[in-house]
Amino acid sequence: MQVWRYKSLRRAIHFGILVLQRLPWHAMVFLLLLLKTPLILAGYAGGPYVLWVNLDHSSGKEWVDGVIANFATSKPVGCAGEWKMGDSLLYMKKRPPLINNELVEDVFLRKNRDQKKQLNLALKSYRDIDFRHHDGLDGVIVYTSEGGAKMMSLTTGKNKIESVAVASHGNSPVKEDIENAFCALLPPITRAP
Repeated sequence: MQVWRYKSLRRAIHFGILVLQRLPWHAMVFLLLLLKTPLILAGYAGGPYVLWVNLDHSSGKEWVDGVIANFATSKPVGCAGEWKMGDSLLYMKKRPPLINNELVEDVFLRKNRDQKKQLNLALKSYRDIDFRHHDGLDGVIVYTSEGGAKMMSLTTGKNKIESVAVASHGNSPVKEDIENAFCALLPPITRAP
């Protein structure tokens, strides 16, 4: 039995060498790249995957949402290469069931530490049935007009809330300021590959 295995292995190797000898060099390079591709992509986590929450209660809420939606989908690459259309995900309307406006307000406006732990857990454990290839979200970006228009973010697993003013109190933000704040607050990829 051992001799038969040795002979069949030897034949398979011999056959492989014959095939490789008869292939043109460009076909061989293609095969090598094809075989190597899964190894190159192993360990890659796309993203970032971000939740957008607009806590503004004014009539400008839809305009701000439109600026973010347009920015996220209009350029193939944005935010100095950190946002890639088709690779990054922005959850605007669809939200994890455990994350509602009250929880986000408690964390970002009322600075509740217990709720921040709850929000971090909800971000980390979120599973999207439409995108089963990823586990969790990398963070949340929040817009509010309370006390002057500003955007804030929380990176999953972190305690620090980052904040950027997009307009002084009483003034309306402009499109470029909102886009720049979005890029500045974009969380890094925190999910395991």
